[in-house]
Amino acid sequence: TGSFNFRFQLAAPKSIPEAAVLQLEVYLDEHWPEVEAEPNFCERQKRAKQVRNISIGPGANWTEWSQGTLSQNIRPHIWYFVISDCQQALANFTHRLKFEFHAQQPNGSEFSVEMRGMLLANVLFLASFVVFLHWFTKRTLAFGKSAGYVHPVIWTLAAGMITQFVAQTMHTIHLLAYKYDGDGLKACEVLSEILFMLAQVIQTSLLILIALGYTLLQSKIGELDLMIPMCFMIGVIHIMLVGFGKIKDDASYKYHENEGVIGWILLSLRLGLYGWFLWAVQSSAREGGFKIANFLRQFRIAGSLYFLAFPAIFLVTQLFAQYLQHSVMTIGQMVMQTGFNLWLSSLFLTRGEYFKAQILRIFIGSVSKLSETRNAELAVLCSGSITWCRGAVLEPALVGVNMFAAMLLDAELKFCECALRSRKLV
Repeated sequence: TGSFNFRFQLAAPKSIPEAAVLQLEVYLDEHWPEVEAEPNFCERQKRAKQVRNISIGPGANWTEWSQGTLSQNIRPHIWYFVISDCQQALANFTHRLKFEFHAQQPNGSEFSVEMRGMLLANVLFLASFVVFLHWFTKRTLAFGKSAGYVHPVIWTLAAGMITQFVAQTMHTIHLLAYKYDGDGLKACEVLSEILFMLAQVIQTSLLILIALGYTLLQSKIGELDLMIPMCFMIGVIHIMLVGFGKIKDDASYKYHENEGVIGWILLSLRLGLYGWFLWAVQSSAREGGFKIANFLRQFRIAGSLYFLAFPAIFLVTQLFAQYLQHSVMTIGQMVMQTGFNLWLSSLFLTRGEYFKAQILRIFIGSVSKLSETRNAELAVLCSGSITWCRGAVLEPALVGVNMFAAMLLDAELKFCECALRSRKLV
């Protein structure tokens, strides 16, 4: 048996001629669809599990605290609380009421049933994130030391992860505070949602940039500089959606943060970005060579899983009971972000297909800058001396990419020989 306490205050107008008696009606989630379907508001009261009279006014003072209990035996339920004035105690114009509501579970917990276990899940996720960031930092430092510098792509990835980490930390702090007072830290909650959205915008923008050919077809942003204001606009839209969603936090239909119209807008945005991603991958694959096209095929599959993860989680969540939807949505997004972070880290910090495709661009660019005399000399000597080939190819390249190319050529010596011979130099 859970308990609840409540009180009301007349906010506008500041006073009424005499005290008015309103009704507080309590409905069970099983009956709520029927209640909403009833066009006559006063007829809805017949389906209420409890009806309590509340006296407000004539001044703007708070009413005394009222107490009540609710119980269920078969499964957890969501209860709906409604204020009505079917006795027409108030005059026929708009009145605004403020309320304070405090409910506790039978064991004294401040968390509602849909939040059950969320504190533990968030603490474990935050702890695993700390371990992951430690590994990521060590790998980045080692990679930067071997390559001579840290590529902007890795800096961007790090920015997204740090943003996500701060968001997760603030959300966990909010839940810890909520555990003790049932209210939490609203500022931490709102900022965590904004930062979480921004982290996703950073990561999706990074995927689209790479799909458009950045680091694969060109070393600098160049014509892709239009991406920066577009990503900024996308970020602003996501922040606005978070703000609109917080306004509807107490809506009766909202069982998780992305419920309702906000969730469908986010789903549409994600599908729109996914369409852009697919177009970018296809365009870059046509322009790049076989090696780049091979990488882009794998990149498209992994990127598709990320872009479609949120729509899939959002739609699957609708299949669960209302009191389970928040857990499914939250844990689903945690798993999505964890998998995506691990994939991107392995993509950028290991000598995988992305590494080879990137160095292929550097290699081809370096060879094309050699003089005809050096090309002829290189073609003759490369077939007999792979070691000399490595040094000759690296000579005209920038110092920052020399170690990059050397590492690739260690694994791609046959490609070096074949690529040079294909130039048909004499």
